[in-house]
Amino acid sequence: MSEASTTGRLIIVDDEPIILDLLASVFADSPWEVVACATGTEAVKAMDEEGVDVLLTDKNLPDVGGIELIRHARVVQPDAECLIITGYPSIDTAVAAMHLEVFDYIIKPPKDIFDVRRKVQQAFEKQAIVRENRNLTDDLRTKNRELGKTLLQMRDLQAELIQSEKLAGIGTLAAGIAHEISSPLFGIMGLAEAIREEDELELVRGYAAEIVEYTQNIRDVVQDLSGYSRTADREYLTTVALAQVIEDAVRLVARSLKFGEDRVELSLEEGLYLQARTSEVQQVFVNLVKNGVEAVLEGDAHASGRVRVAAGRGPSHIWASVRDDGPGIPEDRHAMIFDPFYTTKAPGRGTGLGLNIVYRIVTKYRGSVSVESAPGAGTTFHVRFPVEPPEV
Repeated sequence: MSEASTTGRLIIVDDEPIILDLLASVFADSPWEVVACATGTEAVKAMDEEGVDVLLTDKNLPDVGGIELIRHARVVQPDAECLIITGYPSIDTAVAAMHLEVFDYIIKPPKDIFDVRRKVQQAFEKQAIVRENRNLTDDLRTKNRELGKTLLQMRDLQAELIQSEKLAGIGTLAAGIAHEISSPLFGIMGLAEAIREEDELELVRGYAAEIVEYTQNIRDVVQDLSGYSRTADREYLTTVALAQVIEDAVRLVARSLKFGEDRVELSLEEGLYLQARTSEVQQVFVNLVKNGVEAVLEGDAHASGRVRVAAGRGPSHIWASVRDDGPGIPEDRHAMIFDPFYTTKAPGRGTGLGLNIVYRIVTKYRGSVSVESAPGAGTTFHVRFPVEPPEV
């Protein structure tokens, strides 16, 4: 680092006029503002009025000693660099200087007066580096705080995105579920009207039992839908039974899209557990199964297509797959299907967020999701979760 690049304020203190003039002359052409003081009192005043960057002070002064001046300089400017020059060196002085972390300890008369200049220059250079590092550190802290805020905002936006996609999907699901509810409701109404006109107690009890069964069916449908619509951030991480979540997702999708549950083949190992939020894992499989069912319905006019869902355990992970007999996806689109707003469906048939939400949720739990597909050969989505995902 060149001398010209290290500007600042240098205060020189010595009560011997010849030494003070000599030191001041050495720094006459330096890039620093040089203030020469014959007493400690002058030096204190100079520091208080204009500050100090580097202090070069005699130890023994008639009023305020050099050690006291160093302490005062550090009050005025905490990163001030200080050098002591003394004609009476001692162990005590050296120890005191060391405790104050002075930059250098010079014995006078110095053998080479220009060596004093070099040491002062090094003190300025050290100070410049320390200040630059501090500025970089402060800037890094500021950027880290900004990044933290941005990450929190992104997390909130992601949660809102997941929930909005879920609510958008409920419109589709609800249309089919309305049919599931309307049938038992008509049954309940007919049985209730029959009870009003029936006097035989056993028949009334039979009708009432059927009404209870119908209402239980309605309750199950409503519970499936309300569980799916739950906001994930209101849930705690819990032990999720993967097989049960997949079965619930299949039931919900099959009801809503009028797709016979017998057309969904399940092969699920028991004892598969994740630490996650139940509604988020359910949303993953609702989206994947729904995509599979819609692909089959789109490409199968003979109602023979199937959706096959399997799950099991690997050496260090839990896996699941959703395979459909749909028309498949061209290979050149595989890299885009997890992008937000990308969809292969006709306009108005999808938001393009379903698979992106799947990707976000799965990767949130350190998992991975991939696709395997070809035109005319159906599509398979593979999902993997580590055995012990981190807390989120």
